[in-house]
Amino acid sequence: MELFASLNINGINLKMEPLNKLRKYIKFLEKWNNVHALTSVSPREIPYVFVVEPLLAAKALSEFVKPSNCLDIGSGFGNPGVAMSAYFENTKFSLLDSSQKKTALLRSALDMSGIENVEVITSRVEDLSEERLNTFDLVVSRGVGRLEKVVDYAKRPVKDGGIVAIFKARMNVDEASKINDGLKFEKVISLNVSYPLKKVHRYVVIYRRMIP
Repeated sequence: MELFASLNINGINLKMEPLNKLRKYIKFLEKWNNVHALTSVSPREIPYVFVVEPLLAAKALSEFVKPSNCLDIGSGFGNPGVAMSAYFENTKFSLLDSSQKKTALLRSALDMSGIENVEVITSRVEDLSEERLNTFDLVVSRGVGRLEKVVDYAKRPVKDGGIVAIFKARMNVDEASKINDGLKFEKVISLNVSYPLKKVHRYVVIYRRMIP
């Protein structure tokens, strides 16, 4: 399904310029996925996983934060940071991943797409420079593995009063609410995503860094 239609059925409206940039980004991913099998996501679902779901999350997060700068931890080939940068057009996005292969390809995708409010950092979050710690008002990550571990990584770069948002395909609210080491659990947002032949549920776990 064409990207505009997939956004439309999910109630997402974008200006033409960022929409065209996301089209180019998706075409780039699809092209290189055919060559190198970049992701296990099926070709027909790439626009949904890499664009629709992050945009729905960005729309929901806009009720909690109006970010000036955002860090995407473990961004891989740009998920969720690239699509979110189209929603938060005036936000500076930093996409962090330790894989040189992934970040090199991501830089190429951004250059080809004309997406300008995004920088790519090749690093582990543990190795971020001191000047980047406690500076981001929004830190996001697609939470692979234990939620507690992902949150532990994310809380270092987020500023006092800032938001940490972890994207999950499955959710245990009890597990999420018990994590409070330097962070305050806010809520779990449930996203209803309309795919071509199915509807899926995705979740965003929101924490706020407590001000000492």
